Amino acid sequence: MHLAMFTDSAMTREAYANLWTEDAVHEYPYAPAPYSKQVEGRDAITAYIANVTQSATNWSFSNFAFSATSDPDIVFVEFEGSSLVTATGKQYKQIYVGRITLREGKIANYREFWNPSWILDAFL
Repeated sequence: MHLAMFTDSAMTREAYANLWTEDAVHEYPYAPAPYSKQVEGRDAITAYIANVTQSATNWSFSNFAFSATSDPDIVFVEFEGSSLVTATGKQYKQIYVGRITLREGKIANYREFWNPSWILDAFL
């Protein structure tokens, strides 16, 4: 898998879906209610991300740092993101850390860590 695709802001929904295995799992261990802690399956992940990204405008992701591990199918990514939340008019800023597990060149598991208080402050 070419990880640069993961950071492409112009990516289509179909191209995003093609990054994932059919049985992929996307995890958010620190997600507060009403947000999901886990989304299973490529179609469900794609729909969930589409819904999240439609709730704000001017999404921007930057400062990507990928770190390899001793397992060639596991990589860590750190990055920053921001957007303007449509419903509240507030600016959302976040620092993310994710663990990406690949299978046959596609994402089989993505576990993302972020500060839940920052999302609650901006979106609710």
